Amino acid sequence: DAPEAGHMQGKMVGDYVLANFDTLDLNKDGKISYALMKGEEGNAEAIARTQFGVEDADKVLTAAGKPALEYFDANAAQKWQTDPEGAWSALAAKNYMDTNLVTYNEANGNMIELVICNNDGMAEGVVASLQAAGYNIDGGHVVPVFGVDATAAAQEAIAAKSMTGTIKQDAVGMANAVVKIAENLGLGKGTFEDVVGDLEGTWRVNIPYSAYTGE
Repeated sequence: DAPEAGHMQGKMVGDYVLANFDTLDLNKDGKISYALMKGEEGNAEAIARTQFGVEDADKVLTAAGKPALEYFDANAAQKWQTDPEGAWSALAAKNYMDTNLVTYNEANGNMIELVICNNDGMAEGVVASLQAAGYNIDGGHVVPVFGVDATAAAQEAIAAKSMTGTIKQDAVGMANAVVKIAENLGLGKGTFEDVVGDLEGTWRVNIPYSAYTGE
């Protein structure tokens, strides 16, 4: 379910920011400045994650009396940065973040205080950029970075506290569903008999996402 990951990520981001608002507010302006890395234009999952990753975080914050997130570049027409190759790549995200930090930093009083990424690959690129600038390392301030997929690399980064959270896309669950559906068809059973997931109509089964923070 394409929107589900965005909704879950948005709630995760909102809850984390609410619990750590004063620590995250490096600029001491009473707002949290964010950057957002979008995998590609026109992709349903990227669109949903980009929209709900921010919207749902804002709902959590404003319900608690806090201001909504503020995109770091007030003059930008689009409130995200897209991989120009549509590859959702770590390199694209690192290049964007490297460039962002030249202008938007603590010395200038406008530091990016949060980064939301459409996938863990882009999150890894952002983390690499932040670490090169002295953040998200032992003893340094952590700029929270959120992704989607719960890859092995992301889980390691979360354990090392260089990345904050991700949304698990259950590859094992998807594979099990595909195998079970094939088995059912081969045996003449109902297509979705004993398949674990959320059935949609008579033609689709959604494998649920889940939040992952290493806990």
